[in-house]
Order: sequence, then C-alpha cells, then structure tokens
Amino acid sequence: MRRTSLTRRLGTATLVLTLGVGLAACSGEDGSGDSSSSATDESTSESSEGAADESSEEPAEEPSEEPAEASLAELTSEDFYPSVMAAMREAETFAFETATGAAGQAQTMTGQARFGDDGVEMKASSTGAQAMELILLGKTMYLKSPDLGTGDKWLEVDLSDPNSLFGMIGKATDPEVMFQAMEAPKKLELVGTEEVDGVETNHYRITLDPTQYLEAMEFPPAMADMLPEELVTEMWVDADDLPRKFSQTIEIPAVGGGQPTTTTSEGTYSDFGTEVDIQAPPASEVTQDAPGA
Repeated sequence: MRRTSLTRRLGTATLVLTLGVGLAACSGEDGSGDSSSSATDESTSESSEGAADESSEEPAEEPSEEPAEASLAELTSEDFYPSVMAAMREAETFAFETATGAAGQAQTMTGQARFGDDGVEMKASSTGAQAMELILLGKTMYLKSPDLGTGDKWLEVDLSDPNSLFGMIGKATDPEVMFQAMEAPKKLELVGTEEVDGVETNHYRITLDPTQYLEAMEFPPAMADMLPEELVTEMWVDADDLPRKFSQTIEIPAVGGGQPTTTTSEGTYSDFGTEVDIQAPPASEVTQDAPGA
C-alpha cells in the first residue's frame, strides 16, 4: 500500500505540473503590422461655364499580415528548467488532465492551476481508484472524498510540515519543485517534433537520477530503495517553452525479490493564461478532524 501511494504521488508530481508548480499572459508575443498607402488621382473637367479641378483619394488595399508564429527551438539540458519554468510563470494559469495506473487501478484527475505569490494554487477532481476533490492554496490543502469519513465537509490540511505524509504530498504537487529535479538531468534527448492537440511541440526524453529527485522533493533518502536506478520522463514542449504533455512509466522494485510494481502516468496541459476560479470552500463546510487520523 505504501509503495502504491508513492507511485501515485510520483505520477501526480510529474504531471501537475510539471507539474503542475511555481508556474500573465501565456503565449509568446505576436507581431503584427499595418501599412497603408494612398494614391491621389487628379482629373480636370471643363464645361462651357468654367473649369474645375477635382481630386480624389483612394486608399490602396492594406496588406494583410498574419501574426508571426514562434518557431520550435531545441532546449539544452542547461536551459530546459529555467526556460520552461519562466514560460509557466508568465502564463500564470493552465488546465490539466492526468491519468495514472498502478497495481491494476486507474485514476483520472482534471483541474486548473494558478501560480500565486504563495506558490501554486489548484482546484482538481479525480475519478477512479481515489475519487476526490482537491483545493490547494499555498500551504493549505482542502480534500473531500468518501474515503476520508468527513461526510460532505472538506478536510483542511496543513502542508507546512515536510515530515508528514500530507507535507510530502504538498511537495509532490508543487511543479516548481518537480522541475528543480530536472534542473541538471543526467540526459536530455530530443526525440523529434510532434503535434499535441494541434500544437507543434518538441518531444524530449529526460533521464534523472532518483537521488536527485528525492533531494528536490525532500523525500526520505530511504525511498531510493523503492525507485529504479533511473527515472525517465517524456515531455512535449511547444515553441513558447510551455509543457503540453508528459508521460512516465516507473517500475518500483518489490521487497524480497518479487514482481515489481509498474505505474504509468500521462497528462496534458492546456488553456494557458485563461481566467480560473480557485478559492477556499466556505468555513461552514470545512473541518480539521478526520476520523482515525
């Protein structure tokens, strides 16, 4: 059970941004120009009563100019982290959808995220193995799920304690922290160019050292025994350096030499820079008491 929970957190972290996490306009600057010219035609007509000069100005057709589209440029291992994080911070908001699978169980999460002064803010809901609703505001998380035993109330959780389980989850849902693990990857490969939901992207394969990941996430070093020798993440990044998709498969070694547990995670990001509505639930609908906690 502990291994399954870890793999879900790993998948969520890689996704939400990439998640989802320190990420106010989201696209690159488009340049457009208008030019116009006018021609003056003079005509002179004479009549029996006199002569008059008439001139008229007829504007020439204005050339239409399409906004220039940013071109894909390959990121290096040194500029991948700062470039993607800067783009996400500039975008400020985005929508995401992730699908994870582990131990025969599947879960899908959809939501919106925003980078605020106190860190990432998020509103999401999931279906499948762990159906729940989630609101994240700074160091406070609100959870609602039939499995929590809080009825129709939201459970308020303090994420400021990094040694608690919920504190670890808070780290796992912080995309800036996740990208810090990618700051100096063992290897960054450009696989090729592909379209993701109609957007042209560069497809990268990122190889990380698990100990580097654990240090960035501030997870206990002992968790290294539960991870493979390398962590590989596939990521698709557009011309504005915004992540559009990620995919990850992790094999968790079994204790005692049994069959490893495989977890898969895949997600997409969209609607960068659009307005989102993320706020805490009403105080009357919140509790800090979870049965059995």
